[in-house]
Amino acid sequence: MSFVFLHVGEDISAPALLVSSIRRQTPDAQIIQCSDGATQEVPGVSAVHRETGDTGNLMSFRLAAFAALGLDRPAAYVDTDMLFVRPVDPVRVLGDTDVAVCDRSFGRDDVINTAFRGMDLTEYANRTFGEIYPYIACFTVTRGPAFWQACHEELLRLPEKFRFWYGDQEAIRNVADGGAFRVKKLPESICGCLPDRLAEISGAPRVLHFKGPQRKQPMIDHARSMGLKPGGG
Repeated sequence: MSFVFLHVGEDISAPALLVSSIRRQTPDAQIIQCSDGATQEVPGVSAVHRETGDTGNLMSFRLAAFAALGLDRPAAYVDTDMLFVRPVDPVRVLGDTDVAVCDRSFGRDDVINTAFRGMDLTEYANRTFGEIYPYIACFTVTRGPAFWQACHEELLRLPEKFRFWYGDQEAIRNVADGGAFRVKKLPESICGCLPDRLAEISGAPRVLHFKGPQRKQPMIDHARSMGLKPGGG
């Protein structure tokens, strides 16, 4: 079973815990780190794919790395601020589909901040996340590289501002809804549940998503409660 994540930068604390959680649930997993040429290898990974490009435009760098990796087998592509709390089998997740996307469960009715991170998103004024960004890029399972190649090509056609932020969600939405791939929708509450929203859901999540700086310490605390150590199970 294969898992892929992107990480650039000096702080590897979150990806190290992510890797440890995957190893706990799936000891024989192949875990691939996509990165730039400077970021250190995260303890416990099986391989590192180094990509060249502008990491300042993180969304285009991310999609370029996933596309260039060219992994020709089912794999889950995940964010680094996540902990696997139950096993995930990418092959079983896909079934007879080509790609499984994370369907937003939380905050669907929240209105988009059109000045987020200094961006100009006035075209989405008074629109909600459920309308514009129904799929979250934190957890995506693909059968092979074709979906990521299509997403990267789509992002390069979009306004340049999306290469910095939201571009992965823009591209995933357009490609997933474009009809070229057989798509399965996975609820965020199962494949990327926010830990502070657990009381709102039915069923048990397989992956917790500690999104945002305010959840960094809760991620560390939860990992400690699971007995996780960076680089090990």
